[in-house]
Amino acid sequence: MSIPEKLGGFKVLKDVTRIVVASPREADDFPLRVFRALADQKINLPYATCISDEHVWGITIVVEAVDAVRTSAALEAAITKRPTLHPKGAILSIFPHRKNPEITRALFETFGREGVALDAMASSPSAISVLLDEGILNRASSALFGPFTFSAYRTPADWKLAQKGKEQLYKEVVASYQEKRPKVYGLEYQDGQALLQVKLDRGHMGTLGALFKRFARPDLHLTFLTASPCKEGKEQISFCLPVSQDNACQQIVTDTASGSDPRCLEPVAAFSMNGPHFGDRYGIVSDLLVALSSGHVDLLGLTCTIASMTGVVPSTQLTAAIEAIRGRFDIPSVIERT
Repeated sequence: MSIPEKLGGFKVLKDVTRIVVASPREADDFPLRVFRALADQKINLPYATCISDEHVWGITIVVEAVDAVRTSAALEAAITKRPTLHPKGAILSIFPHRKNPEITRALFETFGREGVALDAMASSPSAISVLLDEGILNRASSALFGPFTFSAYRTPADWKLAQKGKEQLYKEVVASYQEKRPKVYGLEYQDGQALLQVKLDRGHMGTLGALFKRFARPDLHLTFLTASPCKEGKEQISFCLPVSQDNACQQIVTDTASGSDPRCLEPVAAFSMNGPHFGDRYGIVSDLLVALSSGHVDLLGLTCTIASMTGVVPSTQLTAAIEAIRGRFDIPSVIERT
């Protein structure tokens, strides 16, 4: 039996509504229209992802239940299509994961073994957030104590006791002002990446565990990772790895996920930034998309969860992306990671 991985902890946000919208890839302004409409209504997004393949933009957002109706109305006005709402959801986030494929592998394997079905997932520089039905939240949180240990609580009972009277545990204090240039602690980027996209049948959690087990080694980091529904009965997993690992990783995907045909884009660059109230400040994603649009930068993927945003752009547009972001956000430092 492997020794449990020691993590800092995990957080939960209950009673949320998940919304998935899609549009043909040719509609380049689709993500901006969606997130600008939500910013105009001052709707906070504790979770958001945006990813495209060669045909379709797919956006998954999560809002608190009290915001679901006006979110639906805002989206219908922006995209002229009534979105489907999935209520009674929850966000479960574990941290820190240090972009380590071994932690991702352990999470997928244990959820697959315990029959915990995920609706979507995304990583930030510090955490992995999964979306699931609130009805299986207790089972999911208890399952975490198999592969992981937590400094804040030793057992599932300790965690449940810590939740009493703390329904707002996940939430930060929402900023009472809106700066013209949102403050960011720093911007990091990593160039020379390959963006791999794999479509799998829903519920193949064991496959994902086996897949990331093949990737897991100390010198390999996942700079970008998200999974969300892409069409009926299918989900798309998108992740970034160094270009030097591309051919081997594509072969691993083909060998592990039988029937899949991985798509690869390279070279790309992944960037990330975090700041005060990123997890619950309206307009943060919209500001980023406005910046990239003004710099004529093509967005390939985006996640926003746990106070962080992570994006993927073509390597040829990395400099333009950084300049555009610095023009929109107050960024004290830009750091290249190797």
